Amino acid sequence: MSASLANLMEEGRNAVLRPLAQASTLPPRFYTSPDIFEAERERVFRRNWVSVGRASEIPDAGDRFRIDVAGEPLMIVRGKDTQIRALSAVCRHRWMLLGEGAESSGTIACPYHKWTYALDGTLMAAPLMDKAEGFEHDACVLPSFACEVWNGFIFVNLSSDAEPLARSLTPLAEEFAPWKMDELEIAGRVEFDQPCNWKVLADNFMEAYHHFAIHPETFEPNYPAAISHAEETNAPWAALRMPHRDGALSETLFEPLDGIPDSARRGFSVFNVYPSMLLAVLADSVIWYRMEIDSVEHFKLTIYLLVHPQALDVPDAETLRSFLRDGAFAVHMEDIPACDGVQKGLLSGSARAGRLSHLEGAIHEQQKWLMAELDRP
Repeated sequence: MSASLANLMEEGRNAVLRPLAQASTLPPRFYTSPDIFEAERERVFRRNWVSVGRASEIPDAGDRFRIDVAGEPLMIVRGKDTQIRALSAVCRHRWMLLGEGAESSGTIACPYHKWTYALDGTLMAAPLMDKAEGFEHDACVLPSFACEVWNGFIFVNLSSDAEPLARSLTPLAEEFAPWKMDELEIAGRVEFDQPCNWKVLADNFMEAYHHFAIHPETFEPNYPAAISHAEETNAPWAALRMPHRDGALSETLFEPLDGIPDSARRGFSVFNVYPSMLLAVLADSVIWYRMEIDSVEHFKLTIYLLVHPQALDVPDAETLRSFLRDGAFAVHMEDIPACDGVQKGLLSGSARAGRLSHLEGAIHEQQKWLMAELDRP
């Protein structure tokens, strides 16, 4: 570790690793430093479980999609044995990317020289390689990475010694059980190109302190900033609770499932399943912010709108889907100027770590976790 990075890490510890009432945010350079970003890629995103998609996106054998995690090109594929795998999307011949814009198929074919792989990554055919002495098909298997499906979400872990995901999230799975998340359908998606550091959005998502300023009509009237509260989870996720004003029932687009707790119908909660799975759990739906992070100051955001098929089995389902998409779009359009403004402010020579409000406890939780991961050998 370079001296400048070591000094920045020490500055981060001094700001974050103290009680919330005494704590500050991470220093601005944690959001702008290429060295910090590279450390995050290696120590955070390559060593932890990262959510990449929904199992329902690839329902049949041969279905697949492409995504990069920490700079690693991946292809998420459902095999003929119904298993979902995370395979390297790099051909073992001359490194051509596989699966770009691919439709469902019983094999994986390289578009460059037509090397062809089975859905489990084994090499099936390598045209015109008969004169390559000692060429071994068995040595040209596409590398695979740890892959688990949890509550219908596909997770990938790039490390070679990944601990099982589900065990660490057992309490969260118990809380989410009434929503039957593994059965949820994708009611819509909204995509954004985000020219800011991924933590800017994560911080914004995990506090309601900004409701009265940024969302004065969409959130503040019913979910006031002042009554929001974070939990000290001491777990691999942060949680923020946003009760409805006066404890009233939240208005919903869809009929909530039987079994949704009364407390969940009188507000909603947001979570960051570390490092970057941002979830809003409402009485009638679940909203997932998937970040595809490609640089220190840019990522692609896909907002998934998830609803149970039982709730969609109504005559006006398409109208309700449109309302949900429009609402998600409108809310994020309000957040964009805040994220853009913060990103520009971070570049100021006068920017310093800012003190945290008691309403920003979830930010404090996730930043403590991040520091611990960056310090882990």
